Amino acid sequence: MTEHRSTDPERGCDERGDRRRRTGWPSRRAFLATGAAVSAASLVGCLGSGSTATSTPDAGGAATSGGDETTSAGGGSTAGASATAAGEPEPPWTTEQLAGYVDDGAEVTIYAGTGDSQQWYDLVDVINDEFGTTVEATVFASDGAAVSQRLLQERQAGEDKADVVSVASNLRDRIKQKGREEGTAYAKEWFEWGIDENFWFADALPDKRVLPFLVSGFNGGAGVVLPVSTEIFEEQGLDYPETYNDLFDDQYEGLEVAFSGYVSSGMIGWITRYHAGQTEIGEMEWIRSLMDRFEVVGVNSHSAGMREVGKGNAAMMLYNWPWAAAPFVKNEDLAVEGIFTDPAKRNATEGGLSINRNAPHPWVARYFVSAMLEKSVQRRILTDVTDQVPVRTDLDLSGIDVDPYTKRRLNANLFPIGFWESAEYSTLGQKAVDTGMFEP
Repeated sequence: MTEHRSTDPERGCDERGDRRRRTGWPSRRAFLATGAAVSAASLVGCLGSGSTATSTPDAGGAATSGGDETTSAGGGSTAGASATAAGEPEPPWTTEQLAGYVDDGAEVTIYAGTGDSQQWYDLVDVINDEFGTTVEATVFASDGAAVSQRLLQERQAGEDKADVVSVASNLRDRIKQKGREEGTAYAKEWFEWGIDENFWFADALPDKRVLPFLVSGFNGGAGVVLPVSTEIFEEQGLDYPETYNDLFDDQYEGLEVAFSGYVSSGMIGWITRYHAGQTEIGEMEWIRSLMDRFEVVGVNSHSAGMREVGKGNAAMMLYNWPWAAAPFVKNEDLAVEGIFTDPAKRNATEGGLSINRNAPHPWVARYFVSAMLEKSVQRRILTDVTDQVPVRTDLDLSGIDVDPYTKRRLNANLFPIGFWESAEYSTLGQKAVDTGMFEP
């Protein structure tokens, strides 16, 4: 479902380029409370209007203006550099530069494979509040496959509507599967190039989190969690495992383990490769030996698996995504805990943000991506954004009441995996999945 956020455009403002304070702007929740609805016709009209862009970078990262072949170089500048003759900020861009360049009431369209639109409206509210802007968001939130399909259909029709793209999983996986050389060329067809050079955060984030077409913006900390039934573990006096190799202990023999019909090859691949590497057992022999110890319980989804574990109908799941498991762990009616093993896998580009190469509002997209990585915004993700956690781990969290699960997730000992190398784990994991060992 696509939603549009409308706000009162009247406010006092200072000169462009200065920080401005937002006044009189209703929150997303206040807007929803009015019962406002947007028709499909009006939505399409909104998506096609109000662009503040005068240029968009080509696949190589330079900016082409007005369809001609004039370019402005993207390198060699310092943060806070003066604008070009055309009035555009020069990279590397700072958030203040970009905030001063976007228009009042500027629009940004976000396509997110997170399944939840509210978190994105919350983020826009926080960004507006922090940097005195009045950006209005339109969000299409669904699963990653649906987001990928929508992008493809709009590109084929020559009607790109997305500005910022997050977790278009099918498109992301296709880029990986093509390998670094062909995948890079394919990524250039879809996304603005130069994120690793054109923004202030290029040198501020840890290694592997920034690629030319992608930056990790949320879902920080551990990227895998081992859900266990506290009811079953306490009744049987079981120890909570610290690593997957602990599960070879006799106390876990015969436990019922819930598996969705969809098994993540990337998760299985990392669990297998890393932990087999800590033993003298071959990779396929390791995962087969582990699964031979358990009774597989089939469930419809990873969410259903969390419910079954929480109700005591299964002892554990072998894995889940921390952000998917969080609502169940925090549900007091369910007896389920999330174990973050030592170490825990962390895809370095988890929570990825990309800018559509054909973005209708490229400067607003750049501003949104830049602002989202600022410490002030990242810190407020924990307090003001629905079901989301920051990606940055260098935040001062004093004074913030962080729940124990999220705190453990953010402080877990991590095993970072780069974008391109993650395909190797998926290949191994798919080999294991194809044997049928995870089926009931």
